[in-house]
This record gives sequence, C-alpha cells and structure tokens, in this order.
Amino acid sequence: MMDLETMGTRPGSVILSIGAVTFDPKTGDIGSAPFYATITSASCIDAGLTVDPATRKWWKRQSIEARAAVTRDTRPLREVAQAFREWFRASGATFVWGQGASFDPPLWEVASRAVGIEPPWRFWNIRDTRTVYHLCDFDDKALPREGTYHNALDDARHQVLCVAAALAQLRKVGERA
Repeated sequence: MMDLETMGTRPGSVILSIGAVTFDPKTGDIGSAPFYATITSASCIDAGLTVDPATRKWWKRQSIEARAAVTRDTRPLREVAQAFREWFRASGATFVWGQGASFDPPLWEVASRAVGIEPPWRFWNIRDTRTVYHLCDFDDKALPREGTYHNALDDARHQVLCVAAALAQLRKVGERA
C-alpha cells in the first residue's frame, strides 16, 4: 500500500511525502519494514512538477502534526524515487495499492519518471482501495483511525486495515449465501 501527500491532485504535482507498507490483503498483516520519506519541494519543482494553489490553501488548514511531518528530514525527489524503487523490489511486492486508481500510483509514476526513475511495478499490477470498498459496500470512515491524518505512512497503514476489513465483510456475506 502506497500513500502520497502532494501539492495537487493531478499527475505532475509536487510530492511532499511517500509512505508504503507491504501487506496481506486477506489478513491485513503488515510487513515489518515500511518505507517513508519526505521530499524537498524545490527538487520536485526543478523536475517540472507543479503546485496547485487550492491544495496549498488546503494544507494550511491541516493539523500541525501533518504539516510538520512533510517538512521534516526532506530529501531530493531523485534520491527518494531510487530508494523507493529499491525498497519495493527488495520487498518482493508485485502489486502496488493506492487510495484511488487515478491518484497515488499515477502521481508517483509521473514524479518518478520526471527524475529518470521508472516505477518498480507493471501497469497491470496497480490495485485500488476504493474499488474494493465499493464492491464490498464498505465505509472506510467507519473504521477507527490511528496515527495522524495526512501522514503518508499512517494513511497507508490505515488503508491496509480498511481493505482487509472490507474483504472480511465480503467473505461474511459469501458465507451466509
């Protein structure tokens, strides 16, 4: 599961942070080696990525914790893209999951390619939480939340729990049928 915090909602937006975990969608078990990095906005802008003014305003309304998380220990986009690629490959992951088919993976692909790094997955291995929620008639807001909203790693972990809960709900329906 990958989650991004960004300065826009379209591919080509500045990426502030990336959080990712490996997981078993059936159980919700999360791997022991997460990936988390914050990225310098200047390195994204230098690579041709952009800032959406509405998203900049939105960030000003977020918690102090969320805003602090995306500015701490920042590294250049190219360095983070390479490190993420290496982490993904070393993890043995095949699929990349995101919260929306048109958000996390596509935004990361554009950002990563902007600095000459190919994403570590094949396009046919992209998975989407929202499709699972819809098919399972699952409300992801109903699951108790831990961590900081809009912290990419905390969000990725929560999304894993939601996918596992949605699939468990679907299995229960199947057992009753």
